[in-house]
Amino acid sequence: MPEQFDFDVIIIGSGFGGSVSALRLTEKGYKVAVLEAGARFEDDDFADNSWDVKKYLFRPEIGCYGIQRIDALKDCMIVAGAGVGGGSLVYANTLYEPLDAFYQDPSWSHITDWKSELAPYYDQAKRMLGVVENPLRTPADDVMKQVAEGMGVGDTFHPTPVGVFFGGPGETHHDTVKDPFFGGAGPDRVPCRACGECMTGCRHNSKNTLVKNYLYLAEAKGARVMPLTTVTRITPLDGAAG
Repeated sequence: MPEQFDFDVIIIGSGFGGSVSALRLTEKGYKVAVLEAGARFEDDDFADNSWDVKKYLFRPEIGCYGIQRIDALKDCMIVAGAGVGGGSLVYANTLYEPLDAFYQDPSWSHITDWKSELAPYYDQAKRMLGVVENPLRTPADDVMKQVAEGMGVGDTFHPTPVGVFFGGPGETHHDTVKDPFFGGAGPDRVPCRACGECMTGCRHNSKNTLVKNYLYLAEAKGARVMPLTTVTRITPLDGAAG
């Protein structure tokens, strides 16, 4: 008689790895649970700025359940995201593809033509994450361009590819726009207001965090996300190692 389990698959973490896995597995009909150490946030829950430590930092031992996890190791500091959506809540929206030098690294270049092999998956990820070139240009950008030109590398200056909803023609941050990415299956969105709060948590429904795409769709298909749930160990059922 087969053993009975609550879920077919349990995913630890709801960031860029866990959320993609959650959606694709639910699409295949699996019962999926996602365990996340951090909290679940509504847009209004995020800190106004990084000085609001209780809302910004993730240090449960002192009552902080924000989105920025900082861990000090012996030789380095690890900065990561916390909360449903993982690092997408706190990262700076930038979504670059690797340069050719990455694909040509001798450690793996002999295996296959990785650039061609991975191209359709980068295209899919860009579509899911709503990647566009940043249309905003500020005086700081002009200075960077001037510096690049002064160094003789002006041709390398270009708008950053970002996962942000800027709206369509005539749409402003005063408008709520019906799901612009997934044919009505995703959430309504609001165009970016260029407030610069991307890394403290977007409070305006403009940043394409994972709760606006992969996780949203996964939960709609039945995946169960469990916030404030920390995994301390994994024990094989038969007692074997690994």
